[in-house]
Amino acid sequence: MLEEKLNALFEASGYRKFRMSKFEEYDLYAENRDFLKSSQIITFTDLDGSLLALKPDITLSIIKNNRGQDEKVYYNEMVYRPKNHHYREIPQTGIECIGAIHPYEEAEVISLAAHALACITDTYALQISDAAYLPYLLKQAQVPDHLGGKLEAAIRAKNTGAIRELKLSADITDKLCAFTELHALLRDGIAEAEQIAGASMITDHLKQLAGILEAFGVLDHCYLDFSLVNSMDYYNGVIFQGLVPEVPAAILSGGRYDRLPEKMGRQVGAIGFAIDMDAVENAFPEKPAEHQLVRICYREQDDLKELARAVTALQKKGYQVETGTSESPDSIHLAKAEEMLK
Repeated sequence: MLEEKLNALFEASGYRKFRMSKFEEYDLYAENRDFLKSSQIITFTDLDGSLLALKPDITLSIIKNNRGQDEKVYYNEMVYRPKNHHYREIPQTGIECIGAIHPYEEAEVISLAAHALACITDTYALQISDAAYLPYLLKQAQVPDHLGGKLEAAIRAKNTGAIRELKLSADITDKLCAFTELHALLRDGIAEAEQIAGASMITDHLKQLAGILEAFGVLDHCYLDFSLVNSMDYYNGVIFQGLVPEVPAAILSGGRYDRLPEKMGRQVGAIGFAIDMDAVENAFPEKPAEHQLVRICYREQDDLKELARAVTALQKKGYQVETGTSESPDSIHLAKAEEMLK
């Protein structure tokens, strides 16, 4: 079972299971609405008059419960969000690493994302970017602030035509278009980024991550793609998405989000990811285990204790056992079942 494989993967790296209620105080989401994928939240009034919400997000609850200590948690929870024009109950699995976050912790989380995708399919890719790189490039190119939103939208859509319509200088336009079109294996992509905008602390950091990811054995699945732009202001470093050919959208997303715990008064760093298990289960339905069926028709004179023993023994051998007093063409009597066990 996929969930069990993922849980074992996370536990092997020291993560403990986080459990929570279906409900949270609505204020938690109202105060952090810009962290949510959707502003539409299902709310209801509790018996004491307080306003509660069906949780649309897990990360906020984990950070809320953190007391400023190092913590590694994983979860298997339901979130309640709009999807396809209806509210849906969506299964989600993920991890959060909270505390002192160094390059090793970042690479470990990214490698766990890769290994989690490998539990689903061999043909996966991790797109990696850095939320700080676009602001760095815009500042270096002296792009006016009022064009930032249009550029971000164009880069996310890989729309170089929209970038050229902004009528920036030819040199800056060429740099931004090259930045937008960049998609390569992580190490190759970093070299291309340095050709576009020169070396920086950001590309140096990505090089360090690439080295650790190589040691984790997942570098061949990691790609640099700066069109992965996350508009959430909470993200302040590496961000990533997991893709598989069978699903048109990312099934895994994550990144470094130190600004969220900082806003909530926690002096810790944080990085994590979530897997859309709904999309995974639709694309990769688990086949039920196949068991040979045995139907036992028992009679009044049969020893029911012996029947129970025979049923138990056959089930231990991997049979699916049905019992009843009505005969069918494929049913057998207790004596025949006992012969099967000899």
